[in-house]
Amino acid sequence: MLTPNDHEPSGSEGISDQEWEIRTGRAIYILQQTLPDFFQVGLISNVDPTKGPDIVNVSPSENGDVESIYSPKISLTYTPPVALPSPLPSTLSLEGLPLYLASSVFIRHTMKTLYSDLRVELRKFVVQSSSTSAQISPAAVTHTYNKREKSLFIGLSVYGTTRVSGGLGEWQIDSTYSFSPVSGLINVHTINSIHPTPHQAAYDALRASLNSVFGMGGVSDIRPGEVRAVPADTTKRGDTTNETSP
Repeated sequence: MLTPNDHEPSGSEGISDQEWEIRTGRAIYILQQTLPDFFQVGLISNVDPTKGPDIVNVSPSENGDVESIYSPKISLTYTPPVALPSPLPSTLSLEGLPLYLASSVFIRHTMKTLYSDLRVELRKFVVQSSSTSAQISPAAVTHTYNKREKSLFIGLSVYGTTRVSGGLGEWQIDSTYSFSPVSGLINVHTINSIHPTPHQAAYDALRASLNSVFGMGGVSDIRPGEVRAVPADTTKRGDTTNETSP
């Protein structure tokens, strides 16, 4: 697992049930409105809640009111239907918003390089939540964490035309987004299935890209909360960590 050391944003502790519902509702709306345009605009993660229904992906430096719909500690997991050969793990996972965003950039750029006329269609969109409790004061909000349960199931169909042969490519991707009971931000993104299943080369390329961007060495021996840089002279010593680590 790739794991940078991040924490929940300040102000997440002790939010009211009403604010929690607002945050989860906002995230659900943004995903519904922006995922179909993923290959045109990328992954929308930051929004300005003062702009009403308008969705603008802005950075915190541009506006102090900007909020992210993702937790800094978001985890992304995918378990291929057929186990990958060693040393790749049975479940592929990464943790932390920087890695999550980097993986989306890699996927978008790689797909646009290999395919033209890429488009995404929402095939299924289902919100699952527990029964809500009566409104209580923020001081007692910790007692309702176990009642704050909400997840979002999204089924996507992705289409594109292969640049080399001109053939049509099609993928069915099912994912579940889970929300933190504390912050109301998306803290778990589980890819339930991908059809057809990606080739092992796709995993190798993603791993190599993230290792290159974040300067990480072997992933298998990185402990949660730790990011380790690769020494500048690693390759001179014949170290092959990046080629063998999951």
